[in-house]
Amino acid sequence: MAEPTPIQVGISEYDFSTDGRPLVTNGVGSCVVVVLVDDKASVSGMLHFMLPESRQTGNRDHDAKFADTGIEEMIAAFEAHGGRLTRAWAKLAGGASMFDFDGFDVPIGEQNVEAARDILAAQDVPLRATDVGGNEGRQVTFEPSSGDLLVKTADGGVRRL
Repeated sequence: MAEPTPIQVGISEYDFSTDGRPLVTNGVGSCVVVVLVDDKASVSGMLHFMLPESRQTGNRDHDAKFADTGIEEMIAAFEAHGGRLTRAWAKLAGGASMFDFDGFDVPIGEQNVEAARDILAAQDVPLRATDVGGNEGRQVTFEPSSGDLLVKTADGGVRRL
């Protein structure tokens, strides 16, 4: 039997798997990937956001670009797909420091990780695993059938969380 076709999630996008198909995203540098799962409802969501706060830019045209509005939007869609936050758990990946100088006192990758952690904690969503920081780009795949997050790094490393 052929492997199910993965659902591709682009930068500044989110999507859902309700049929067990994997969710995958590429090009994760200082961006952060949030995976939100309700095992009982068989709903898994993946968000790939770029920046911590929409208010930093005053632009809300593309809400999934930001942690605050992206996670809020994804949670609403997660619940519309039958997921419940009271049963949900999450995993995070990304938040690398891709450049020695990025113009911020705290690197943008660290800001992104902190924003995601804070928002999920405020919603009482437990984090089951993280693969954050470092200085390597990542490809991230979530496998709903096992609950595993597969992280491939630019140097050829593979981690299963």
